Order: sequence, then C-alpha cells, then structure tokens
Amino acid sequence: MLNKIWLRLSIDKKVKSFALVVVVIILVSSGFSMLTMSFSLKDYSEILDDNKICQEFMNAMESEGNAFHAYIAQRSDISRDNLNSAMARTEKSVNELPFDYETIGSERYARTWNIKSAYLQYKEFRDDMMSIGVNKPGFVSRLSEYNRREKYLEQYSRRLLQLTVEAGSDIYTDKLPTFRMLPFLLANFTLIMLFIVFSVSRAMTESIVVPVLKLSQEARRIGQSDFSGEDISIENQDEIGDLVKIFNGMKHATEDNINTIQENHRMTELLQQEKMENIEMEKRLDMNRLELLKSQINPHFLFNTLNMIGSMAELEEADTTVKMTHSLAQLFRYNLSTKEQVVPIESELMIAENYMYLQKMRFGSRVQYELVRPEDISGISIPSFTMQPLVENAIVHGISKKEQGGKVSVNISLKDAGMVEIIISDDGLGMKKEVLDKLLERLRDPEENRTAKIGIGLGNIYRRINTLYKGKGGLEIQSEEGAGTRIVLSIPQEAI
Repeated sequence: MLNKIWLRLSIDKKVKSFALVVVVIILVSSGFSMLTMSFSLKDYSEILDDNKICQEFMNAMESEGNAFHAYIAQRSDISRDNLNSAMARTEKSVNELPFDYETIGSERYARTWNIKSAYLQYKEFRDDMMSIGVNKPGFVSRLSEYNRREKYLEQYSRRLLQLTVEAGSDIYTDKLPTFRMLPFLLANFTLIMLFIVFSVSRAMTESIVVPVLKLSQEARRIGQSDFSGEDISIENQDEIGDLVKIFNGMKHATEDNINTIQENHRMTELLQQEKMENIEMEKRLDMNRLELLKSQINPHFLFNTLNMIGSMAELEEADTTVKMTHSLAQLFRYNLSTKEQVVPIESELMIAENYMYLQKMRFGSRVQYELVRPEDISGISIPSFTMQPLVENAIVHGISKKEQGGKVSVNISLKDAGMVEIIISDDGLGMKKEVLDKLLERLRDPEENRTAKIGIGLGNIYRRINTLYKGKGGLEIQSEEGAGTRIVLSIPQEAI
C-alpha cells in the first residue's frame, strides 16, 4: 500500500517527503539524546545540589563562628560588618536546605527539622548575647553556651551531609542498571533511524535515479542509431513515468521517421537514376531532331541555287550580293556538316559574324556588332550551335523591335578553375521582371523545358550545357526593361 502511494507521488513531493523524514529523524534523535542526557543528569544534579547546599550550611556556620569570635575580640566596624555578612549567609543557607518530605525522605526530613529548630534557638541566643555586651556580667557563661549551640549545629550539619551523600549513593545504585542500558538503547535507536533513512533513500533511488539511468542508456543507444532496445518499463505514476511514456513514443516516432527518410532517399536515388536516363534519352532525341531538321534541306539544291546567285552577282559586279551569298552559304554548310557536340569557339564566332553581316544588310546602321575576346582563343571549345542562336535572340527580341536599333556585344573572358565566361548582351527593349521570372522558371522546369515552350534555341542550349558538363556549366539570363538583356554562359574547359 505504501509502495503504491509512494509511486503516485510527484517528484517534488518525493523530495519533500525524503527531506521531511530526514528532518524528523534528526529531531527525534536530538530529542532522544536530550531525553537520555536529562534522565542521566537529573538525579546527579539533584544529588550534587543537595550536597552543595548541605556543604554550604556547614561552611556558613563555620564562617559565622569565626566572624563572631573575631568581633568579640576586636569590636570594630569591619568585624561587625563581616559578622553581619556571615550571619546573613548562614540564614540563607538554612532556608535553602531541602525540606520536602516526599523528596528527601523521613530521616533527612527529621534531621533538617532539627537543624532549622536549633538554628532558630541559636539565632535568638546569639542576638541576645550580642545585645548584652562583652564587659557585662554573665557574658563569659553565655559565650560557653553559644559555643555549645554552635557545635551542635555543626554536628547536625555533618550528619545531614552524611545522610544526603548516602541517599545520593542509594539513588545512583538504584539507577545504575538503567544507565548501563542507555548505550544499548541509543545504539538500537540509531540503527532504527539509519534503517528508515536507508529505506527512504533506496525508494528515492529506485523511483528517480534508476529510471533516469535507463533513459540515459537508451538515449545513448538511440544516438548511435540503434533502436533494437526494448521499451523502458517502470511503475512510476509521476513525472518520471510520464517522461518514460513520452520517450518511448518519441523513440518509435523517430525510428519510423528515419525509416521513411531512408526509403525516400532510396526512391530519390531511383528517381534520379531514371531522370539521368531520361536526360540521356532527351539528348539523343535532340540530336535526332537536329539531324532531322538538317536532312529536311536538300544540300544539292541549296548549294546549286546559292552558287548560281553568286555567279550572277559576280557577272553583275554586285560585291555586296556576293558577300551575302557567301555568308549565307557558310551558315547552311556549318549547320549541315557539323556533327560534333563541342567545337572550337572560332567556328561559332565565324557563324555569328556571318549572321550579323546578313542582319546588317537587312537593318543597315540600326544594328551594330561588337566582339571583345582574348588574343589567343585557339584552346577554347564550346557546345556547337550556341553563339548564333543567342545572337539571333538578341536581334529578334531586343534590337529589331526598337525603332532606333541597337548594339549586340559578345565578350569572352577566361576565369579561374578552367572556366570560360561568354556574355552576349544587347541594349534593346529588355524584359519586365515578371516576364524574366516566368522565363527563368520555365527554363529550369524540366517539364516546360522538355516540351520546348520557351523556344527551341534557348531551351536547347540550356539543356545541352547541363547535360554535357553535368551541372558544372551554366546559362544565366539578366534583363531590365528598357536597358537590354545579358546572357552569361559559363563553360568548363575539360574533357567530356
């Protein structure tokens, strides 16, 4: 019953109960010790006090006799004062003599009564004698009587002292067995108190310390991702019991979450693998689409027609027409003959310049072209069909719609870690922020990108850079309405 009540107590009440038990034990121990000491010392104190009072009466009588004879011999004020002090001391000691029949017994009571009666007679005789004077007749005979009375009182006091000592000895003899039992009683009482403290301490340990240790051990095991341990089971119905229940629930929830995360990770890896396979398939499909587009143009018809136009232009000495025809022929020849995924940057720049020449012929001075490049670009390679589509986007979407025209700039720079940065910029109309955000969202969305809703050129370049360089390359679009558009390509120079 007590164990059930103890288990239902809260931790605060358990601690307070333990403290209360300790305080009660300390108080009871102190009270028991004080009671034992009081029991032991009470009778001794009474015996010693009685002996002291009797001894004091003897000393007072002796001191008074000496003072009386000194006063008779000198008759001075000093001797008179000493005598008065001695008489007061004697009278006080007589009054302090124990005179309780129930306490001191019949014999001591009779002896004390004799002393008190004899002292009253002695006092009356002494006072009468002092009033007569030393030189008066009969003084000497009275002095003898005084000495006799004084001797009687001294004998009475000695007898009383002897009786008092004998009574104390009898009391001590009667209580000696009890005194001898006190150490054993005290030792047994101490053992009982220690057993109570140990029992309460053990209950505290089993209900608080042991569950906390179990929680600590299980927490360390869970910290090592080991959930194989059994649930902690305790009988507590306090905060520790609630904590253990919550801990067991959290353990199972954490195990389920970890299993779910691991399963999700496995599924993510499978999806990633499938995605990579799909990307590779898309890459092949793009190549097939490109080859299909190329095959749709009849090379013989195209080249024969362009050669005929060029020959007629030469006959007519139309140099501009000859150059335009030559530029267009190079564009078609590059599109039809290039099968590599990565080509030297000089080839891409040449095609971009041919395209820009044709656009200048179309728009005249409204279109300007600027190229900034390192002196040596022979070692730089980029994906094929990259420059011309981006320059075309700058003309079509940025410059052509602007009444005063504008400039297309190509800036090539070498960066650290083997990166080449290519910036194709225009000062055309640019895009609103919401239009740019929507374009970027579609560009990065695989579904949008795959369905080519953002345009064949830009989406194709974005996909091919990510596929060829496995995420190390990049295409970034920056635009501001009324200020133009910048497309930044980051191309790693490494083997593919």
